[in-house]
Amino acid sequence: MSYWVFLVLPVSALTCWLIHFIAGNYFLNRYLPRQDGPLAERAGRWAGALMEQSFNIEQKISDPGLIEKAMPSIEKHIDDFLNVKLKEEIPMLGMFIGNKTTDKIREVFIDQLKLLFPQVMLQITANLKNELHPEQIVTSQLKRHPLSAMVKDDIAVKLRQYRNAGLLYGLIIGLINLVLFYFIR
Repeated sequence: MSYWVFLVLPVSALTCWLIHFIAGNYFLNRYLPRQDGPLAERAGRWAGALMEQSFNIEQKISDPGLIEKAMPSIEKHIDDFLNVKLKEEIPMLGMFIGNKTTDKIREVFIDQLKLLFPQVMLQITANLKNELHPEQIVTSQLKRHPLSAMVKDDIAVKLRQYRNAGLLYGLIIGLINLVLFYFIR
């Protein structure tokens, strides 16, 4: 067996390392940047669907429990309005309105607010949904700051490991070839 056969080891190792080097650089510098646009759109659609499913704002805002939690504060403001502000702003009206009348007005206000509050909140959330567009926000942000640029530093370490694995695979292939050459002769 001649000595040139032993060149199979370094040639195989360098060939596999070179293949891994080229493939890794192609992935990092060519393939990944081309995928930024489609990945940004896909992430935007995912974010929009997640907002729709997870948060379900309409249901949470129109929850009667939320209104009941807010009622003590609302009642306090209505009482303050009827007993203090109204009499300050319109003193003549204050002279003709007694406690029974203010209690009745307060009761009517609260009943109307309980009916009106969920509708107003639903309208506000619908307007917010129309204005927010999480899908467009995520897509535009990812197009401004591409994923390929964000992951380049993180992938660099893995790419080095990938190249070293190519070197190891090349050595293993070279050893197998060397053993095959030995047994064939």
